[in-house]
Amino acid sequence: MRRGSSALVGCLLLGVAGGGCAGEGASIALEAIQPSALDAHLRFLSSDLLQGRAPGTPGSETAASYIAMQFRLAGLTPGIGDTSYFQPVPLIARTAFAVLSFRAPGGAAYSPDARLESVVWSKDTAQVSSVDVELVFVGYGVVAPEYEWDDYKEVDVQGKTLLLLAGDPGGHVPGRFRGDTATYYASADYKFAEAARRGALGALLVHSPELPYGWDAIHGVRAGEQVTLDRERADSAPRYSGWLIQGAAEQVVSMAGLDFATLLESARSAKFRPIVTDMRVSASVRNEVRQLAAANVVGSVPGNDPELAREFVIITAHYDHLGVGEPVDSDSIYNGAYDNASGTALLLCLADAFARLRPGPDRSVLFLALTAEEPGLLGSRAFIQSPLVPLASIAANVNIDGVNLWGPTEDIVVLGTEYSTLRSAARHAAAEEGLRLEGDRSPEQGYLYRSDQFAFMRAGVPSVLVGHGLDFIGRMPGWGEQILAEYIRTGYHRPSDEYRADFDLRGAVQQGRAAFRLALWAANTPARPAWSGESGFVDLR
Repeated sequence: MRRGSSALVGCLLLGVAGGGCAGEGASIALEAIQPSALDAHLRFLSSDLLQGRAPGTPGSETAASYIAMQFRLAGLTPGIGDTSYFQPVPLIARTAFAVLSFRAPGGAAYSPDARLESVVWSKDTAQVSSVDVELVFVGYGVVAPEYEWDDYKEVDVQGKTLLLLAGDPGGHVPGRFRGDTATYYASADYKFAEAARRGALGALLVHSPELPYGWDAIHGVRAGEQVTLDRERADSAPRYSGWLIQGAAEQVVSMAGLDFATLLESARSAKFRPIVTDMRVSASVRNEVRQLAAANVVGSVPGNDPELAREFVIITAHYDHLGVGEPVDSDSIYNGAYDNASGTALLLCLADAFARLRPGPDRSVLFLALTAEEPGLLGSRAFIQSPLVPLASIAANVNIDGVNLWGPTEDIVVLGTEYSTLRSAARHAAAEEGLRLEGDRSPEQGYLYRSDQFAFMRAGVPSVLVGHGLDFIGRMPGWGEQILAEYIRTGYHRPSDEYRADFDLRGAVQQGRAAFRLALWAANTPARPAWSGESGFVDLR
């Protein structure tokens, strides 16, 4: 019998499951996850010295070198042929200078403000890309056979510009999609790709006030330089893409004699069909293009079981942020302390913890600090396209994106557990740490589809995002939700997301210890984690 199997029998006799029954070895390893270590990593990674860690910048290179040094000090094996910690991720950066205007049949014209009302970019390889085409409203722009929903109804939109609603219909159409829980169909990437697949030349999403992310967050990411993989598929987006604030969209459709509220109501029916507005859209985008050299940072702890060591649990966190951008209150450095210097700091502590573990995990554990998550999960997508280990050998992914900076909690939030047998691992990890396991507290925001675990999920790898609790010990009920909402309103993708000496990292330790136990369970359980029957995901490996 393999050592992992014998360990499982002992655990079952004690009434617990899998790899969490590591006893004294796990206790010693967990000593690596301390507030002081987290604070040191977080303080450096979010410092002004690193200039916001935008991919391909000196600050990003410094961050990558720091991460590799910490992997080396912890004793991790280099992930690239046992000689290097760096997986190159070639990128292309485009700075778009766009002019967007709408023209009614009678000749009336409207040009939304390029800062306050619209943002437009292009992935076209041409330096100048121009279109002058019809505008078609396509509702949510979703084709989802499993939900019996098709916004296009086979209407030909080739050569058109599409106006689309953000999100999916689930919150407005009883019994369709997943209710208030956002699906992948709510993501902008899906909508742009579907528009391109149908031959549209342009796609404009409407930013409504009810969306969880404000206009400043959209503009902060989409204005200025746009970064893609250098081998990005040509059909991943139309010739140009963009966002309009709802007020601008209302102005456009009113010029065509249409009422936006009526369009919105019609889009919330499965019988919806695309509506030709008789408006024309003129868009001209001039691109300044340059190549960027970025890298994922990879280290590993070899497995201890002769058979299972050939399989991998991958623990991830992205280390990039937005770099230097538009000043807010005279501060132009987008430090990204919570997002995601904090997650990278915890990744480094977890690497140290697994390196200390005796005996080691049955499966090998790969630690992957990812670049270019902010522009569209580019680092994780590059890893999936050129995996350093066979995709078929990846048993699970545990991702960290945002770490508790505000103190200890009574609960822990793990996203994605409903889709796979990793739910057992999450339950075990929470119980071991005396925490109450919670699912997604804000399912309408679609966090599961907005970080790197989703790239692994799409490749068929059971994955979870280990977040943090919101029921803070010694605080009034609802305090945690208020703190997080305030961060999203004033800190998310803004220069104010920066290091503070009064961060209370005791909750980060809870989160890290639970993540360690979850990953160890996945590494030691003899049966590989598997998708649940109703997940909608399949093992594509």
